[in-house]
Amino acid sequence: MPIFALATPVARSALGVFRVSGKGCHSVFSKVLNKEIVAYRSVVLRDITWAGVVVDRCSIVFYQGPSSYTGEDSIEVFCHGGLPVISSLTNMFLALGFIEAGPGEFTKRAYENDKMPLNEVEAVADLIHSEDQDEARLSAASLSGQLGDLIQVIGCDVDALRVFIEGSIDFSDEDYDFLEEGDVALRLGAIKLSLVDLVDSCLVASGASEKNRVLFFGPPNTGKSSLFNRLLGFERALVSNIPGTTRDLIDSEMFYNKVGLELVDSAGVRDTEDLIEREGVALSAAEAKKSDLVLVVFDKLTEGLLENFRGLVGDQNHLTVFNKVDVGSPSLKFDCVVSAKTGEGIQGLKDSLLLSVQRDFLGAQKTFLIRERHLRLFEGALKHIDLCLAKIDNASDLDLAAEDLRIVRASFDSFLGVKYPDDLLGDIFKDFCIGK
Repeated sequence: MPIFALATPVARSALGVFRVSGKGCHSVFSKVLNKEIVAYRSVVLRDITWAGVVVDRCSIVFYQGPSSYTGEDSIEVFCHGGLPVISSLTNMFLALGFIEAGPGEFTKRAYENDKMPLNEVEAVADLIHSEDQDEARLSAASLSGQLGDLIQVIGCDVDALRVFIEGSIDFSDEDYDFLEEGDVALRLGAIKLSLVDLVDSCLVASGASEKNRVLFFGPPNTGKSSLFNRLLGFERALVSNIPGTTRDLIDSEMFYNKVGLELVDSAGVRDTEDLIEREGVALSAAEAKKSDLVLVVFDKLTEGLLENFRGLVGDQNHLTVFNKVDVGSPSLKFDCVVSAKTGEGIQGLKDSLLLSVQRDFLGAQKTFLIRERHLRLFEGALKHIDLCLAKIDNASDLDLAAEDLRIVRASFDSFLGVKYPDDLLGDIFKDFCIGK
């Protein structure tokens, strides 16, 4: 059954993109076009008419399976990004009998139709969710097939050695030393080193894709919201000279020098009788404990509270920031001195912020991004290679040595998705975007 999805966000924009995939989708979709499409993989301009009304003039591409992303007959529709247009086209696809796709369903069909192995499917999701350029580069390297090709080569080497061990078992009464003639121990040791080197070249995605959460914290009316807006480059938080204006957490994403940051503006911390403001103050204090970095913001009127707020943040990673330097200089020492109004010191604050939140992993020195699932498979393979080597060294239990190599190969098959449990696919595709 053909599936469809809007592959772009639901928002007013210049363009919207719909994707369709499934047997028979071309003939069904052609019913709403003003002119037949006869060429595949070519962009053509067509009017889409539904219920006697022209919905939009769109750029359309037909793909013929298996030469498509999913391996099936597919369509891409590039429409104008007005919300009424998006809504009309969605209703039209449903009326034509197409089914709305679930998360990752296009990529799932690509996997099921042997267009990509399972590790590359996972790399698609990792690339979409990458938070900095290093993660994107490593995910793209995994998606390119380089990692899968290396595993395929190692797996074939393992299969070749299994032949010698199986031969040693099946022809044990023959005057022929399969293990020695095949240099099995030496070659298996080389396979182990290759796998160790491969694992060392990989960055494990666990924890690497978490956003760097930066909280703006401190007394009220010190310009936290103004500083928040200045770093973002647009007016995201309400700014007022009335203390207690910010009563809830306001967050927004920022990308600076290859690193993704999640900036969070919070209520000024003070004693207050206002119930709602008190809730905001409590929320700010709780948020400080789980942020990667706390920017404690003061001005000339509140700098005397510096030590009090240092006590509040305790051992939490933090920077002390003196704001409004354009109207008064600090008497105490602060990590950063800035003016949200004029921009003075903002570049230095950005650099200090970046140094304070950068992760310890050396993504720039790695080649591929892998998941915890992959690491467990590789570690299991190395364990059974060691067990196999021990058995070969003692020239005993060769049937179990052959089983060790079978488990090694099965680990590689699981990595590539040659064999998989259904619940594994469910776990992988639940994090995909609709339309991918």
